[in-house]
This record gives sequence, structure tokens and C-alpha cells, in this order.
Amino acid sequence: MNTHERNENAPGAAQPQDAFSPSSHKPAANWEADVAQTLQLGEQLVGFVGGVVDLARVEALLAVRTLPKLMMLWLMMMPIILLTWCAFSALMAWSVVAASGQVGLGMLTFFLLQVLLLFVCRWLFVKYRTRMTFPYTRAQIDQFVRSTQDEFNRCSKTKE
Repeated sequence: MNTHERNENAPGAAQPQDAFSPSSHKPAANWEADVAQTLQLGEQLVGFVGGVVDLARVEALLAVRTLPKLMMLWLMMMPIILLTWCAFSALMAWSVVAASGQVGLGMLTFFLLQVLLLFVCRWLFVKYRTRMTFPYTRAQIDQFVRSTQDEFNRCSKTKE
């Protein structure tokens, strides 16, 4: 028996080539890892969408409950301005005129108090209106989009 026959018939002579060939197990392992990552990403996406829907539902409920307050405040702003004018105009004008003797200074004081009241009403109006824009839902979606973009950028850099 020559050496050529011994090498061909030796047990395991062809096994090292098959066992260590780059095409035997790596594509299947990569494919299984990709499928597992895709399934995990799908589960995370479903969880995220469910969370955003729940958050939007709760914020919609808050917005609906805030709507009557906003409407009442809006309806009360005009009567408040008129009642304030009627109730305090004579008092303010009289007290400033009595203290300083100048009618113009009394009217300026009255005007500045009305402006202050309007600023307070406007601040409350903006506060209630902001609640109706779903700020937490939008922030959650923006954060998800940013993290997804960062993840895709990181994955594309590692593949290069």
C-alpha cells in the first residue's frame, strides 16, 4: 500500500477540510442570528407602538378633560376684563388722583393693572392649550426615531 492510498483511505482525512471550510456553517449561523435579531426588533417595535398608543390615549383623555377648563377660561376672559374695568376704574382713578393730584397718572395705573391681568389669563390659556398638543407622545416618538437612526448609523459603521 503506497502513501497515496493510505491518505485517501485514512479515517478523517477529508474531515478537516469539510469541518473548517468557511462555507459550511457560517451562513446558517448568520442567517439564524439575523432572524433572531429581526424577531427581537419586531417584538420591540410592537411594544413601542403599544406604548405610544397607550400614551396617546391617556393624553387624549387629559386633553378632553382640559377642554372644558380651557373653554371656561376663554369665556371668562372677556367678562373679567369688563368687570375689572367697571369695579376698579373709579377706585383706581380716585385713589391715584387723590394721592398725586394728576388724573393721567391714575389712568396709567389702572391700565397697567389690566395689562397684568391679561398676561395672567394669557399664561393660563397657553398652559391649558399646550396640554392639548400631546407633548409627551410627540417626545416619545421623537426619541424613538432618534434612537433608531442612531442604531442604523452605528450598524452601518460596523459593517464598513
